[in-house]
Amino acid sequence: MKRPPSDRKRLARAFGVAPKRRGAAVTTTGIMAGLGALGATFLFFPAAILGAGVAGFMVRERVKVGRGLREVENWGFPVTGYREWLLALEPTFDIELRREIPVEVMEESIAAIDPSIVVRRPSERVYRIVTPRVALPGHKAGAPVVHLGDRDLLRRLHDAVLAPLHADIGIVALRMGDLATVVKLLPAPAQPEAPTGDVFREPAMAAPPALQALVQVGTSAPVARDARRLGKRAERILHAAGATPAGLGTVLGITAAGTVMVVQFFPPAWWVGTAGGFIGGVITAISTNLRNAAAVANLLPPQRFPIDGYDDWLLSGRPVFDLELLGLADRDELAAKLRSIMAFSVEANQAVRWVEDIAWLSSTRVRIETRPTLIHPSRRIEPFYGGSHQLFKKMLQDVLEPLHASIGIAAIHMGGNVDRRI
Repeated sequence: MKRPPSDRKRLARAFGVAPKRRGAAVTTTGIMAGLGALGATFLFFPAAILGAGVAGFMVRERVKVGRGLREVENWGFPVTGYREWLLALEPTFDIELRREIPVEVMEESIAAIDPSIVVRRPSERVYRIVTPRVALPGHKAGAPVVHLGDRDLLRRLHDAVLAPLHADIGIVALRMGDLATVVKLLPAPAQPEAPTGDVFREPAMAAPPALQALVQVGTSAPVARDARRLGKRAERILHAAGATPAGLGTVLGITAAGTVMVVQFFPPAWWVGTAGGFIGGVITAISTNLRNAAAVANLLPPQRFPIDGYDDWLLSGRPVFDLELLGLADRDELAAKLRSIMAFSVEANQAVRWVEDIAWLSSTRVRIETRPTLIHPSRRIEPFYGGSHQLFKKMLQDVLEPLHASIGIAAIHMGGNVDRRI
């Protein structure tokens, strides 16, 4: 079993630093330098170049990680423990406010961002937030999964909750880390506030308007579509759907055809045919992939209700979809049918339920979260988590089509978050 990645590698992955195999370069540099010291002085120059390259990469990595760790410093209030939070087993942070607000407002506003977040109140002005981690697949098949605090979720929490809280009430400090260590931190003593405005107003009930609005919206917000920002999107979609994207074979085939065509009429200009064929091959491969990716929903069996966002769902490490019904369904019966679909987990080495969470947003709208599948595409694209094309086809056949026949399905809205959360 491979060792888990070091903290240095995990932090580099958190801030998008591309992995480099430094061991081979360092070993080669040492061997060349040793041979140079023994008399092969001509090896000193390549050894110096290799050494400079390794040192340059290490410096760039440190600079990028350091810049990333400082990204919370411009939030306008003291933040400590960000590095520990990223590496934590249970990422947790304490929000210490200048005055108390109703715990229900904090719980419901944060649940509107993500219901899996746990909210506690260890003291009057301190709210403890325990967030899920993300699981990032290794850069190649067989590499260990990288677990980190969810930066994207933290950014959303800052924009929707922390920033309004600080603007309206004031955040004394934000203490971050692992749950096991954060519980040992004690907040500073409360500072009395001078009365302003209506002195008869109960301060504890003055929840920020932005949080009140967030509570009103609740979890009824549409599913996320984070996958739209991914690179090589068309190729990813086709890999996730089990199709083969056009690639090098298409380019080489059209290049060869262009070369042969020109050689038949004017052999000295063979390079014109090669260049033209290569350009045409690249354009054909790209346009074919874009066209096929746009029609990926056609790979599903014919259905009598609209499905939107299927391509985003295929690329989501947290695949979610909203099922809108035309009538009232038996919730227990529907949940039993949904949870009857099984998937094989490589991590657990056994069959597990494919549907991980079922949440009713209204009497006719239910949000369904499924277990992601690890997809190993071509060498040009690193492994990624996404929705299972085969299991959704099974759900269509076994659950959704019969449900549409008995009650009626108005639409299915699909999407999710790119990173898998655990």
